[in-house]
Amino acid sequence: MAEPGIIIRPAEPEDIDRIMSLEQGSIAHPWDRKEIAALVSSANKKCLVLQYEDRVVSYAGAEMVLDECNIGNIVTDREYRGRGFASALMAALLEELAKSGIAKVFLEVEFDNAPAIALYERVGFERYGQRRDYYGKGRDAVLMSKALC
Repeated sequence: MAEPGIIIRPAEPEDIDRIMSLEQGSIAHPWDRKEIAALVSSANKKCLVLQYEDRVVSYAGAEMVLDECNIGNIVTDREYRGRGFASALMAALLEELAKSGIAKVFLEVEFDNAPAIALYERVGFERYGQRRDYYGKGRDAVLMSKALC
């Protein structure tokens, strides 16, 4: 369970630098400023941030097409992992997506990212396939989905 004192809210343009910092500290191929700006401002995308002690420590982004959605990233600052922040953020994102009329959510996760796979399975995602070498040679993606309605 996440700690008290967290705030989950839609990302704003002022959050772009911090989101980029989170990406650069956690992802092999972080998104560039233009991609993050589009995530924050586009009508067909959702981007939520989790603040703790007045600092953005986690974010999640998703792109919606009709009644389906793909979660692109959910990242928590290494210093704050293991405290339930990603779980709280994922629950909030799924709730927002359901309110927006999304029926099914998809995501990809690296096959050896056990903490992320465990999180997704805890909130009801199921594996339905894999993509070979998606993250680079020998680094497959596990494909997962969840029905929201």
